[in-house]
Amino acid sequence: MNWWLVGATCRAADTDMAAPVTATWSGIGLRAWAERISETAGVPVLIDRRLDPDTAIRLECQGEPLLDVLTRAAAVAGGELAVLKSSIRIVPRGTADVTIRAEAARTTRIGSLPPRQRSVLTHTQPWHWPAGARPQNLLTDAAAQAGIRLEGIDTVPHDHLAAVSLPEMTLAERIDLLLAPFDLRVDWLVDRTAASEGATAALTGRIIAIAAGLPSTTASAATEKPAGPKPTRRFSPSRQKAAVAGETFSLKVAAPLEEVLTAIATRLSLQLDLDRESLTRRGIAPGEIVRATVTNASRDELLRAILDPLALDWTVDGTTLRVFAPKK
Repeated sequence: MNWWLVGATCRAADTDMAAPVTATWSGIGLRAWAERISETAGVPVLIDRRLDPDTAIRLECQGEPLLDVLTRAAAVAGGELAVLKSSIRIVPRGTADVTIRAEAARTTRIGSLPPRQRSVLTHTQPWHWPAGARPQNLLTDAAAQAGIRLEGIDTVPHDHLAAVSLPEMTLAERIDLLLAPFDLRVDWLVDRTAASEGATAALTGRIIAIAAGLPSTTASAATEKPAGPKPTRRFSPSRQKAAVAGETFSLKVAAPLEEVLTAIATRLSLQLDLDRESLTRRGIAPGEIVRATVTNASRDELLRAILDPLALDWTVDGTTLRVFAPKK
């Protein structure tokens, strides 16, 4: 089996994740629950094949945000939530972060391609297949229909899939969605000479490990920075050009922790050093959804609003924002 499919009518990027949900589920199976929440939200919710589709979901929601409901259900199933542009996925614990980073890498890569090749990968359409379909056959057919080369199809495990009916997604999204439960993705390359002549066949996709080539946002302070005085937890305007006395920030967010921290660090002209090991010891995933609303907040208040609910700490040393889980 691959993804346990649910029905939906729109892309996850167009969905109001703060929409209130009032419902009670008393022991319904995960697959059936996902079908119902998808119909309610109008967004594709996909259950990774590595999770038990019959896990009993018992939830009582009284006007809770959709995002919170999805996060709770994912936890019950022993997984976590990966909110992507085209879909919401409930994936095994510890894999949401790489799923989100893989999407970011794909977006960057496709954005760098020549217009004609880019348009092939961003063309949207639904995708359907019957029960028993094989992923290798689906990939071969998709590549042939688009007139592109797809290398490494033989590395995809032989499997028989459950029936699926996907809403409109781009070709690149559909292929990566099919590959993700096997910990694979596609890296897209272009023969620039052929592309200059307008040949669609100049586009080649290589199937690779999902984590291969993904940029890391972490750095080792022990190996990259000389020993020195203990950095302060307070932001020092004199040490950072972006620090303007009295500058305030307003933010309303519900997104993966690492994504939020990366955006904040960029806004502050800092490099993010996220201590993944300490987070893992605390049972916190970089892809865990955080929610915060601040208005006219200082930098310290902004960071506290994001990190305090998770009992995480932070320091600013020169141009580096380090976030970590302190030892108990």
